Amino acid sequence: MHPTPPSAARPGRRFPKWLMATLGVFVVLFVLGAIFGKAPETPTQPLAAPAAPTTPSPSSSSIAPPPPPTFTVDKVTDGATVELAGSDGTHRTVHVLGVTVPTGNNCYAAETLSWATTKLVGAPVKLTTDTATGVALALTDGTDYASAAISGGFAKYAADAVSTSLQALQNTASQTAVGLWAAPCNGTIDAPTPAPPAPPAAPAPAPAKPAPAPTTEEPAPAPDNSSSVYYKNCAAAKAAGVTPLLVGEPGYRKALDRDGDGVACEK
Repeated sequence: MHPTPPSAARPGRRFPKWLMATLGVFVVLFVLGAIFGKAPETPTQPLAAPAAPTTPSPSSSSIAPPPPPTFTVDKVTDGATVELAGSDGTHRTVHVLGVTVPTGNNCYAAETLSWATTKLVGAPVKLTTDTATGVALALTDGTDYASAAISGGFAKYAADAVSTSLQALQNTASQTAVGLWAAPCNGTIDAPTPAPPAPPAAPAPAPAKPAPAPTTEEPAPAPDNSSSVYYKNCAAAKAAGVTPLLVGEPGYRKALDRDGDGVACEK
């Protein structure tokens, strides 16, 4: 076989001149832009809209506090313990300061409870004092409840009183013996009502007087033969005007001389 003759070397390709010129122009423009061109602008953040003016909220000191609730007595447990219903829907059981009352079956408890129920239940009241230990109540006419209870003898003064004037009211009630200060309590309210005293025993009937013994008229004695004068009795002698009769005188006899002294019908 005949060897294949080596192929002749191909001449190298050249870019067209127009292309070279175009590329040169772009290179020049790029260099010039890199040297003299502006720095890229930083994008600006959009401005926030101005805040709307706010009206300052009124301070707590400028807000008027709500009116205090009013109370009505819903129930009376005893003269010193009551249940209150508030206008705000609350319910409270409170102790009335300054009074001590009879309770249960103790003396004057029923009278005190009846009086307090009539005076308070359903009535609007004002709390003139309100503490953790109790309250002071005033009625719509301004009457202090504790004062009325002590003055009427329905309660006694207690040391937790708001006003010491309650002690003076008790002194007056005690001196005039009203309510629990009268009988049968006589100021004792921590014990049951004392039993009434037993009626005095009927006096024993007087013993019957014995019937008088029948009197028999003494028969006239036989006339004394020694004397012709005879007096049936002293009345007859007095009628004759001869009294007194002495022993030995006409008409004297022992039957007329009862004391035997020798003188008959001397009286």
